Amino acid sequence: MRCSGIRCVMAKSAAYPTLTEKQAARLDELEGKSVLTDKMKAEISDLLIKKENGKKIILSDTCISYLMDAYSLETTQKVSVSKEMDIEFMQKGKLQEPESIKLLSFIDQVEYKKNEDRVTNDFLSGIPDIFTGESIMRAEKLKDIKSIWDYPGFLCKIHSGAANGNKEQLQGYGDITGCIDLEVVNCLVDMPDTIIGDYLRRLLYKMDVATEENLQYKIAAAYLENSMRFGDIPAHMRVFKIKIEPFTEFERQAVYDRVKVCRDWLCDFDAKYQMLNK
Repeated sequence: MRCSGIRCVMAKSAAYPTLTEKQAARLDELEGKSVLTDKMKAEISDLLIKKENGKKIILSDTCISYLMDAYSLETTQKVSVSKEMDIEFMQKGKLQEPESIKLLSFIDQVEYKKNEDRVTNDFLSGIPDIFTGESIMRAEKLKDIKSIWDYPGFLCKIHSGAANGNKEQLQGYGDITGCIDLEVVNCLVDMPDTIIGDYLRRLLYKMDVATEENLQYKIAAAYLENSMRFGDIPAHMRVFKIKIEPFTEFERQAVYDRVKVCRDWLCDFDAKYQMLNK
């Protein structure tokens, strides 16, 4: 399983809720009591049902959707077109990553290395972004770097924290490499000039003015371009780091168990699919 897909694969089926790590600890606590109130008995009953559900591991629709993407890619190298066509966001992420790395290195006074290698263990696979250390498999620090789209979006990151899936992705990288110093790093750097130029052309067409010399267009264009360049904001206010704790043993085992179930599910699916219309 790709580390970027851990959250999808681990999504729980709404119809078959399972124990969380906290609930498992609560069940152990209740089962150790010699006297139980009626409320505690009802709580134990609910937790035992969730524990039993955990043995079944019912795959959610979100998980199956991920597996279909993985099956398609592995068997035919075909991907979901709609997911691959968010071109501007992809462009900014790729084109501005060097600037984000440079900004972070300046803030931390550390030279981060860009990783290009896919790392794997028996259950997980992924390409971590940047690291310090002798090699990616001996990383001392491991970071996933995000180039944020605009200033309001960056401010929202400070409030909301790691986006869905970021935490699990970093934990997966840490599990493969053995690195325990993990961070998601949000960086605010200028948009690529190509994207800025494209937005200014769209603005020109949208305003339906004759030329770029139109005064109203010039004012609107300056306002728009200012919102896509961030050099006026101090460097230390354009980096927001989120510390990620490594997998607990409970979390690691849950991920590994889910991978095993998904392998069996995909084998069964493939056998049925190969017999389609035969």
